[in-house]
Amino acid sequence: MKILWMCNLILPAVAEALSLPTIPKEGWVKGLYDAIIAGKKDGTDIPEICFAFPVSSELLKANGVSKEPGVITGCVKGADGEDIEYYGFYEDTSREYLYDPALEGEMQYIFDNAKPDLVHVFGTEFPHTLAAAKVWNNPSKVFVGLQGICRDYADIYTAHLPGVIVTRHTFRDQLKKDSIFEQKKKYDLRADNEEAAMKLIGHVGGRTEFDKNFAAKVNPGAVYHHAGETLRSIFYNDAWNRENSEKYRIFVSQADYPLKGFHYLLMAAGMLLSEREASGEDIPDLQIYVAGQSIVEYKTLKQKIKISSYGKFLRELIDRYGLSDRVHIMGRLSAEEMKEQYLLCDTYVCCSAIENSPNSLGEAMMLQVPIVTAEVGGIGSMFKVGDDGFSYSVDIDDDMEAVAVKLKNSLTERWTTEKNNPGEVDRRRHNAGFHARENHNPEKNVYEMLEIYRNISKQQDK
Repeated sequence: MKILWMCNLILPAVAEALSLPTIPKEGWVKGLYDAIIAGKKDGTDIPEICFAFPVSSELLKANGVSKEPGVITGCVKGADGEDIEYYGFYEDTSREYLYDPALEGEMQYIFDNAKPDLVHVFGTEFPHTLAAAKVWNNPSKVFVGLQGICRDYADIYTAHLPGVIVTRHTFRDQLKKDSIFEQKKKYDLRADNEEAAMKLIGHVGGRTEFDKNFAAKVNPGAVYHHAGETLRSIFYNDAWNRENSEKYRIFVSQADYPLKGFHYLLMAAGMLLSEREASGEDIPDLQIYVAGQSIVEYKTLKQKIKISSYGKFLRELIDRYGLSDRVHIMGRLSAEEMKEQYLLCDTYVCCSAIENSPNSLGEAMMLQVPIVTAEVGGIGSMFKVGDDGFSYSVDIDDDMEAVAVKLKNSLTERWTTEKNNPGEVDRRRHNAGFHARENHNPEKNVYEMLEIYRNISKQQDK
């Protein structure tokens, strides 16, 4: 059996072979692949897997390929010596909300050359999912793993931000037609493509009640399979140690667009520090470390031209609450660097307005880091509220300050519990580690996925 994995990002092994930078996102794809290859060494009967993913027009041209059919192909050796067959197709990922019919020609080229028995698409967010489903035209032999849910994300995209911030245009926003309000509209368009694709798919994989309800609503005829996600291998070793962490050091895995809710955390930190100062209590050495690109720089003329409305709002909050010396945006981090930050921090915070099953939360749970998380989307299916850490509820009818107060209270509870009953903190984080090992067990997840493939392969083409 040969399976084509349709991915949103280039596989690291292929990127290295093409002298391209690796992108530390969607680590579950590499995690699953590594686990499958590890099973092969143990004699497990596994399918042949090839990969397709978007590449830039520049990379196509560098490989002597025009836009028609716009596909580069090749085969490289993986870390364990396995052959990796790949297909890179052109997709304008800067305008992923627009469906480009030219993708259909690229998908046809890939299917004709790869000749897969079934197609596994990772996520519904991009137009290539719809193009692949259209061209493949065989719902019983296509499986889609749900990641984000665009319609629900679109509904709360503005994340309780003030209307003036949502509609404000900086120079950058005006030039790119990319204000927060316009970003929300793009999510609505992505949701339209997502729902059109879902109706052409016979098999859906997920791991939360949140994504299961979405699948049932959009395509009740599709078969829903539980498909757990496997983390990158580096997160299966080591555990958080109080003595090696820095007190009041917060770690956040991403903060560059409204859905990640960084504005809630900045407000919560500002409120907490203000309350401590007003009451005469000692002000903790609160430090916030953030992985990912910085969108808040506002010193040089170039930075002022490039800043977005959301970036400017975050900058305003940082200045308002005097957090400039407390916020550290670290840029893109490798898996090893991410792990280092989890183990250094006092608390991992997931302050998102919506999530399905964030792998960063899974990583923090696996490493038994004390956690504060919002109870949103599918998080309740992977994180046991009250048992795995500290959490707070978020309602779409809340306002921004209400969410920030809830987050502040949850942080206060975490640190008060640490002071009065550190054993309770340890109980919760050990529970989190246990549940993470269940949710992200590589052997179990590979077995589940291979069973899904086998069951799908037995079905008659439709």
